[in-house]
Amino acid sequence: MTNPGASWDLLVAFTVVIIAMPVFIRLAPRLGLVDLPDDRKHHHGNVPLVGGLAIFLGLVITLGLRHSSDQGLLVLLGSGALLAAMGAWDDRRELSAFSRFLVQAICATAMVLMAHVGLHSFGDLLGTGPLLLSWFEVPVTIFCVVGITNATNMIDGMDGLSASLALVTLTGLSLAIGQNAGALQDYPEIPTLIGAICGYLLFNLRLPWRGRALAFFGDAGTLLTGFLLAWLLIRHSQGPKPDIWPVTALWLIAIPLMDTLFLMIQRKRVGQSMFKADRSHLHHAFLRAGWSTNGTLLAIIATATGLAGCGLLLQRYAGAEYISFACFLLISAAYYLAMNKVWKQRQLFGRPIV
Repeated sequence: MTNPGASWDLLVAFTVVIIAMPVFIRLAPRLGLVDLPDDRKHHHGNVPLVGGLAIFLGLVITLGLRHSSDQGLLVLLGSGALLAAMGAWDDRRELSAFSRFLVQAICATAMVLMAHVGLHSFGDLLGTGPLLLSWFEVPVTIFCVVGITNATNMIDGMDGLSASLALVTLTGLSLAIGQNAGALQDYPEIPTLIGAICGYLLFNLRLPWRGRALAFFGDAGTLLTGFLLAWLLIRHSQGPKPDIWPVTALWLIAIPLMDTLFLMIQRKRVGQSMFKADRSHLHHAFLRAGWSTNGTLLAIIATATGLAGCGLLLQRYAGAEYISFACFLLISAAYYLAMNKVWKQRQLFGRPIV
C-alpha cells in the first residue's frame, strides 16, 4: 500500500481509533456496553463492548471528511450507522433475530438501490457461461449480504479472531486490486477499514505485556465489519472487468463461511435453533483441546490466509472460474467432514476436547 492517498486514509483511521478507544472504554459502563462472563463466555472480568463504536468513528471521520462527495460512501456510512446503532443496542439489550435480520436487509437494499452495488452475476461457475441474476439481483444480494454479515458476527468468539479474519479478507482484496493495476486511493474504504481494525486490535489482542483483551468488538463491530466486507466483495467481483471473480470472494472469507455453514447444519440436525450461540465453533475446538488463545488465533489465521492465497492463485493461473469453484466445494466438503469427525470423536490432533 504505497499510494500516499491510501496510506493517509489508513493512518487517519488508525489514529482516530487508538485515541477513541480509551474514551469509549471509560464510557462503556455508563452506556451499558459491558460483556459479563457466563457459562459460554470464559473471559476474565467485565469487558467493554466498544470496538465497533470506535471503528465506526474512524470510518466517519476519515471517509466523511476526506471523501464526503462520494454518494456511494455516504450510503455506506448511513447503513453502517444504522447497523452500529442496532448492534450497540443488541449488546445492551438482546434483540430478536427477526429485528436483526430486518435491519440488515434494509441496509442491503439501500446498498443495491441507492449505491448501485449488487450481484449481477455469479460468474462462470459451471463452465457454461456467466450465471446472470437479472430480476433476482436484489433478493440474492440481500441474502448474500445478510449471510456474510452474520458469518462475521458468529465467528467472533475469541480475542482478535473476527477482526484478524477481516484483515485477511481486506489484504487479499487489496492484492487482487494491485494485480489488476488498480490504485487503493480509488477505494478509500479499504485502507480506512484496515487502519481502523488495526487500531482496535491493539486493545483486543492478548499481547506479551498484557494477558487479556481490554475491549471487544461487540455486535456493533461484527455487524458493521461484516456488512462492509460484503459490500466490498460484491463491488469488486462485479462488472465487465472485476478485480476478483465472484468465486474468489468465497475464498477470501472462507473460514467464517465454512464455520457458519457447518454449525447451522449441525444445529439443524439435532433440532436446535440455527442461530443459538454455543461452544462448537472452530476456535472452541482448539481452545477446548488445550490450545492457547494466541496459538488458536495463529492457526486459524494461517489457515484463512492459505485459503485466501489459494483463491487468488487459482484466479491468476487456473484460467477458469469453474475450476476455482470446484476446488472450493471440495475444500468445503473436506472441512465439514473433518469438523464432523472432530466433534464426534471429541479429539483435535490427538488431544481430547473437554
